Amino acid sequence: MGMADIADRLELQAQACGSMGSAFTAALIQAALSDYRKDGKVRDLLDSYPHYPRPGLNLAAALHYLALEGESTLSKHYPSVGGDGDGLAAWSAGQSILAQDRDRVERLFTRNVQTNEPARSMPILAASLWVAAQFNLPIRLFEVGAGAGLNLRFDHYRYEEADWSWGDADSALVLHNSTKQGRPKDVHASLKVIERRGCDLRPIDLGNSSERLSLQSFVWPDQTDRLDRLRAAIRAAEDIPVTIDAERFSTWLQREVRCGGGYVTVIMHTVVEEHMSANERAELNEAIAEHAEEASPRAPLAHVRMELNEGRYCTKVTAWSGSTLATTICTSDGHAQGIIWM
Repeated sequence: MGMADIADRLELQAQACGSMGSAFTAALIQAALSDYRKDGKVRDLLDSYPHYPRPGLNLAAALHYLALEGESTLSKHYPSVGGDGDGLAAWSAGQSILAQDRDRVERLFTRNVQTNEPARSMPILAASLWVAAQFNLPIRLFEVGAGAGLNLRFDHYRYEEADWSWGDADSALVLHNSTKQGRPKDVHASLKVIERRGCDLRPIDLGNSSERLSLQSFVWPDQTDRLDRLRAAIRAAEDIPVTIDAERFSTWLQREVRCGGGYVTVIMHTVVEEHMSANERAELNEAIAEHAEEASPRAPLAHVRMELNEGRYCTKVTAWSGSTLATTICTSDGHAQGIIWM
């Protein structure tokens, strides 16, 4: 990647935001693209980071953070804080801030894009119920790219759909994902998570108010239902301790994960592979394959992942216990909406 295709990336990100229901973010990034082509201040910023795969999302999140923090020239346009939803006006205000105080915007721009969308917990639940049904054993859960660990707490949320429900009715987070077809299998399986751990190069500390705000800033401002879910998941997390190690997955998996008798070891990741290089994806698969060699009928291993596949996000499980089992749980968009259960 280089400076030559930054404009192309901005164009694609604007289109993607629009197609996924955020007209505000699409308009803001499109306006930023127009100024980028005019060789403005935004070009100076983006050209300093030609390796960033999603510069439009970084830029949009930086300005959203300032709006959430109370920057009045921005907040009056941001639906997330009661603004009018005018993406073009929001960019105009953001452009002025960038011209006056580049350092302030740049510090926020250089953060890793981390959404940790809690709605992805629904496919994770269905995958974990499938694992529980196969082995009738408790689960030790290990997540690669865990962010704030919100999806590691999936079994403490409430799930309610038209023809099924699951979980604690008093949970702070109740998920109503949109479904196009079917329902998950194994909703009556006995599920027990006895350990949950994660790794991330830059874990999010939910005890830190700035990091909580940072996490919210990556949600598109006109998708207030997603913000409500995220805030509810943050509240639920207060009562469910999770350890997220600041470490690369290769050393972490080697040290932390061991197949053992009396439980299923589950390695999980959601919307992580697209942020990896081809070499990193190969390395992850090799690490999981090494653990699979240790699996046995008394010490099974399962790999749960929700990753992009031919334009849709596909949740799959592969399990090893001496023999190999594999299934597709569902397909969805990246926010786990429009689910087609298999």
